[in-house]
Amino acid sequence: MLTWWWHQPLEVKIAGQCAPVLAGVKPSNMLVLENKHIRDVVRTLEGTGLSWRCLYAGDEKNIWLLYRKAALEEIVFREEERMFLAENGYEEDRLDQMLVRLGQRFREYRRTQDIPFPHEMGVFLGYPMADVKGFIKHEGKNYLYSGYWKVYENVEERKELFKSYEQIRNVFIQEAEKGKNLWEITSEWQCMTA
Repeated sequence: MLTWWWHQPLEVKIAGQCAPVLAGVKPSNMLVLENKHIRDVVRTLEGTGLSWRCLYAGDEKNIWLLYRKAALEEIVFREEERMFLAENGYEEDRLDQMLVRLGQRFREYRRTQDIPFPHEMGVFLGYPMADVKGFIKHEGKNYLYSGYWKVYENVEERKELFKSYEQIRNVFIQEAEKGKNLWEITSEWQCMTA
C-alpha cells in the first residue's frame, strides 16, 4: 500500500492522510510527503482553512502537522491538556510557540533518538488524554483497540469515531482521484454537512 501512496497526485496523498482534518472533524493530523512536494504543499492547501507546520525535513521525506488553529487551540488550552503539556516542558502561552517546541523535540528525536519520542504529540493530534496517558503508562502495549491511535478507554465510542474518519477519508480520496482540488472538496463537504 505504501508504494501506491507514493505514486498518487499530491491531493490524493493529502486526502488519504488528512481527510478528517480537511472535513473539520479532527483538529490536526500528521502528513508525510516526499521532499519533492515541499513547495506544492502550500499551493495545494490554499482555501482549505488549514494551517501547517513542517515538523521534520529529512533527506527523503518531510513530516508536516496540518491543523485547524481554533480547534487545536481549544484542545491544548483545556485544563487537563494544558497541565499535561506544562509537565512536559510546554510553558508557552501561544499555540505557535508550542508548535515550535514540538517541532524542536520531534526533530531532536528523529535526528538522534537519544531522547524518547515526544508522546505529547498525541495531544497536538487531538487524541483523548485517556489514550495519550494510557499509551505512555503501558508503553504502547495492552491497548484495547488500535485504529487512528491506540485506544485505552471508551472502545466502542472510538470505533465509531474511527469508522466516521474512514468514511470521510474514502469520500475525500474519491473526489481527489477525480481531479478536484482540496479546497473544492472541503467546500463541498462543508456545504453537505452544514
